[in-house]
Amino acid sequence: MDQIHNYTEQENKIWATAYSRILNFLGDVADESVMTGIRTIGLPGDRVPNVEEINEHLAKHTDWRIVPLEDMVDDTKFISMLADKLYPCRTWVRSIDQVDKMEDEYDIFHDVFGHTSLLYIPTYCLYLEKLGELALEYINDSKAILYLKRVYWHTIQYGLIDVNKSLRIYGAHMITSRNEASYALNAGVPKYDHNVSIIMDTPYVKNHFQEKYFVIKSYDQLLASMDTIKVELEKRLK
Repeated sequence: MDQIHNYTEQENKIWATAYSRILNFLGDVADESVMTGIRTIGLPGDRVPNVEEINEHLAKHTDWRIVPLEDMVDDTKFISMLADKLYPCRTWVRSIDQVDKMEDEYDIFHDVFGHTSLLYIPTYCLYLEKLGELALEYINDSKAILYLKRVYWHTIQYGLIDVNKSLRIYGAHMITSRNEASYALNAGVPKYDHNVSIIMDTPYVKNHFQEKYFVIKSYDQLLASMDTIKVELEKRLK
């Protein structure tokens, strides 16, 4: 698979600026697995990465690949891609003004820097795959998909992890948004132990800080929660 287009000097500079600012921040707040992933996958600090280079690095650890797309796919296609161990990656680059605001934008920086940094962990990848497979079973049930989207967003996008009684971030949105990561780690912000029932009852909000954040003990816990997710989903759909 070829890179869709070549990036301009300005776009490469924007990536480099976002990369350096976030990397300096993450050292104090991110789970070590995130930092290891950035090194393992070989994300460059001076330019927008080439998709095939990333996939070559991923292939050494898991059988997931990222797929470059101009625009994000709809829910049905996205779910199918997760089940097929593919992660869609937008190709556009945020503006320097958006970088300066320290907020997240759903661009190539979010998709690559935020999401692929954990795609070298087999347990994490299997959780994503199983979540996609379960969603496919309910693809025509909008209520079920809503519940599963909440599970996805509150773990994969906004997730926190307890590392030796110290809260760290691992969710992709948290990794690429200094503002929300700082907010979520604040002592006064509501945080809950990972609980599938509460997660399914908690709406997620785009372009706004969340009302609640959920904390896992390990990535194994995410995979182990799949049985509970299935039971809870069936109970709610009766």
